[in-house]
Amino acid sequence: MSIKLAVLVSGRGSNLEAILKAIQEGRLDAAVEVVLSNNPGALALEIARKYGVPAVVVESKRLSRQEHEERLLECLDRFSVEYVVLAGYMRVLTPHFLQRFRDRRGYYRVINIHPSLLPAFPGKSAYEDAFAHGVRLSGITVHLVDDLVDHGPILAQEAFPRLDDDTLEAFKERGLAVEHRLYPAVLEAIARTGINLLPRASSQEVLSK
Repeated sequence: MSIKLAVLVSGRGSNLEAILKAIQEGRLDAAVEVVLSNNPGALALEIARKYGVPAVVVESKRLSRQEHEERLLECLDRFSVEYVVLAGYMRVLTPHFLQRFRDRRGYYRVINIHPSLLPAFPGKSAYEDAFAHGVRLSGITVHLVDDLVDHGPILAQEAFPRLDDDTLEAFKERGLAVEHRLYPAVLEAIARTGINLLPRASSQEVLSK
């Protein structure tokens, strides 16, 4: 069953483009109803327009978090949206926003992708942190958002190796290739069978790999 998405972005939009391309190629049974950005200079807005998707700026500058989220929600109310997808959205959503997308089973229908094997290396510099730590195996996590940062129920994880001669940029590129494949695949799985969760490992278990 096709699902209706809103995608929140702040930057270049590579995951947004991976999602839109998967829809265009018939690999993802979904429709992106709107792309929202807090950053008027986000390159992701041009990607949305290239694919014919409404691109709306809800600027966060000079607004309190609550004021900004109210404006986001007002905009989303104009569209038919089942899931909110975060694709490089660089703001933490509060419970006030999340409650609008609360599922009857207690989850929030807000999905994020994070460049580590959570719970290891939460935060905005996960690639850099994992590389500096010297991991031999890192990965990508797609998860539902909850009230904590990079913490919600896990939908999928895929590992990738750090090679001996990797630079940070090569390490990131390998991870991005996984991101661009995994995110549309997880959304397609939701379209086919709904939300299915994975068990959550501990940080110690992840870092021992």
